[in-house]
Amino acid sequence: MTNIALQGQILEILLEHCGSFVPAATFTVSAGVSQAELVPLIASLQRQGVSITVSSADGYRLNALPDRLVPPLIQQGLKTARAAREIHYFAQTDSTNRIAKEMAAQGAAEGTLVIAEEQTGGRGRMDRTWVSSPFSSILCSIIFYPGLGPSSLFRLTMMASVAVVRAIEVVCKLPAQIKWPNDVYIGNKKVCGILTEFAAERDRVQYAVVGIGINVNDEFRSAPELAGIATSLKNECGRTISRRALLQQLLEELDRRYETLLQGSVVELKTLWEQHSMILNRKVTIASAQDLMEGTARGITDDGHLLLEDVSGTIREIVSGDVSLRM
Repeated sequence: MTNIALQGQILEILLEHCGSFVPAATFTVSAGVSQAELVPLIASLQRQGVSITVSSADGYRLNALPDRLVPPLIQQGLKTARAAREIHYFAQTDSTNRIAKEMAAQGAAEGTLVIAEEQTGGRGRMDRTWVSSPFSSILCSIIFYPGLGPSSLFRLTMMASVAVVRAIEVVCKLPAQIKWPNDVYIGNKKVCGILTEFAAERDRVQYAVVGIGINVNDEFRSAPELAGIATSLKNECGRTISRRALLQQLLEELDRRYETLLQGSVVELKTLWEQHSMILNRKVTIASAQDLMEGTARGITDDGHLLLEDVSGTIREIVSGDVSLRM
């Protein structure tokens, strides 16, 4: 059994008796962990930010349910075939996408999750900065080997967008919407950004990394200038959201939809994306490096390219660009 699995069993026992001391013998009986094995496992949990009091006479006490996205807590009760079976956790890092790409290049397992409590160099599309307060967001990247050509890789972004919307609906009961190409909004404010990066050889993708940043409990006190354009799930719900519950739901949504994608079916994914689109059949302006286009968003292709009906009635297929709604 891996250390993460053992830590998960220890946490489960501590959670059952949260606030009370648990004798060391209990872990031996319930988890098959000796005292010699228990000590470094407890120490590892403490280093990850889990508040555990150690008493030579009374045993171990979990002081409170930790607001940490540590691997044992994420995997506890998680129902996935691929996603997050392997997890790399960082209290702080520059970019989870950077780390995940390095791991993918070295052949890390599909579904490997890289997660951080704080990013110092988080990025969105076009190298924009992603700002978040420590311990308030979900900041993660997942490795995939989808066997797709580069032109079809946007399907992963579509998959992630739908998974985020569904997770928010289930956990927070909020009506989130997708803004093409890679953002999730509640009302007219952004709550999530998605960044898919990949390495390809000829016409085949070697690996893809899907980075997801969700504003969960951020109140934007350190960046008040964002309050007019961004929101958090806490702001919208009026209560603190369990980041663990949301992340687990997100991972399970991703896992199911990725399996469907591997089977070659994109009809359901495309339908769900369009059902949750905030721009479908609305007038939009699309800015790209070469052009500025106006028209009505009519849908997306199987590969996620936007179908734009221009003023002449011609349908144009847009591969990339920044979208703004026209009032």
